[in-house]
Amino acid sequence: MADPTREMLDVIDSATGEILEQRTREEVHELGLWHRVFHCLIVRPSAGTIILQERSVAKKAFPGKLDLSATGHLEAGETPEDGIRELHEELGADISADQLVPIGVRMLSDTSGEGHRNNERVHLFFAADNRPIDAYRPFAGEVSSLVEIDADSFAALLSDKGDQPCTRWIPGQEPAPSTIARSDLVADADGYWSLLAVMAQRFLAGETPLAI
Repeated sequence: MADPTREMLDVIDSATGEILEQRTREEVHELGLWHRVFHCLIVRPSAGTIILQERSVAKKAFPGKLDLSATGHLEAGETPEDGIRELHEELGADISADQLVPIGVRMLSDTSGEGHRNNERVHLFFAADNRPIDAYRPFAGEVSSLVEIDADSFAALLSDKGDQPCTRWIPGQEPAPSTIARSDLVADADGYWSLLAVMAQRFLAGETPLAI
């Protein structure tokens, strides 16, 4: 895990995204400065499914909750596409930049995560990857399990239609049938998950444009 007192982030202008300076991750969160993060949702076109990660219970932010396939801070000097390193660091997946589909930019301001005011410019991507769920090699300190769920079932989950069936894979075990509830997901206050579900359905159906 990166040391927040040494990891350098670009501080940005919230309106334009222009880089203003570099500060440590710790300073950025303590001062509530705007910075950039990478979000990626893996979609499996061959199966019509998406991949979620269960965050390790050791994580400071949202322990044990289901999150996108990979998320993380963009370090100083990185482009949004450079965030693909998070897929390698968290899931052991070598996914190339040409597999990324840009979905848009989301402005997030909350008090969750690292205990201070959190102001993020989120760069969201989909990654089309057809490998089976147990072909990933998640890092134990980051990820407890992976969940694969049909995109339509995921949309139903977010439409308050009750718990939905999925496949859960805990490294070292065989993938097994399971269910997830809406409360299993990282909390959102602005409909972000619902937007993701709709865009995933459109992507898998070959529809455009895709945007949040």
